[in-house]
Amino acid sequence: MSGLPEVTAAGLRSRIREGEWRPGERLPAEPELAERVGVSRATLRDAIRVLEQDGYLRRAHGSGTYVTQRPLLRNNLEQNFGVTDLIEEFGMRPGTRERSLREEPADAEVAEGLGVAPGTPVHALRRVRTAGGEPIVLSADFWAPAVLDPARLDGHRSLYAALEAAGHGVHHGVARIRPATAEPELAARLNVEPGALLLVLLQIDYDARDGPLIVSREHHLADAFAMTVYRKGPHR
Repeated sequence: MSGLPEVTAAGLRSRIREGEWRPGERLPAEPELAERVGVSRATLRDAIRVLEQDGYLRRAHGSGTYVTQRPLLRNNLEQNFGVTDLIEEFGMRPGTRERSLREEPADAEVAEGLGVAPGTPVHALRRVRTAGGEPIVLSADFWAPAVLDPARLDGHRSLYAALEAAGHGVHHGVARIRPATAEPELAARLNVEPGALLLVLLQIDYDARDGPLIVSREHHLADAFAMTVYRKGPHR
């Protein structure tokens, strides 16, 4: 029996996504699973290691290998794309809960990002984003009324697409990440315990002339994402 670990990992990943093994379920013992998959035990171990790194599996010493509740979504911060695209890239079903859109006064952080005075009316779009039905991100997007009429959101796949159609294409973005803990209301919306670790991503998207278009404030479940950054160097 033989097979490349990457091919074996891809096959197991597909079977997990199709529901052959559910979240929290233990995989068959290594000899049985290797025989079922048709690979050597060494190849199977390497494939399981790949799926562990991707967040699909976890190994419990002396107990076995288990399917996780959700795979890690690996977000390369060099690329500017939305949560929906990230979820779909991993073969999961994106969704939205608790969507609200209203005009409200800009808080200090949003005002600074948009280059307006605190208290200036801005449009605010808030959503709980889900992957496979499970909440993973609470997103809030803010923009000035002159940038986009909220009625123009209808019929577009994303806020970015609506901006493009309105003649305000996003050229680049600048993001900052900080840790936070889930307050009770936020914890309830993301279905985690109060005090759970979150990653807050604050991003400002700009047009080609460096004019700010959107301020996005996203609360990510820390155990649902792995973020990577390309770094040059070392500086000499």
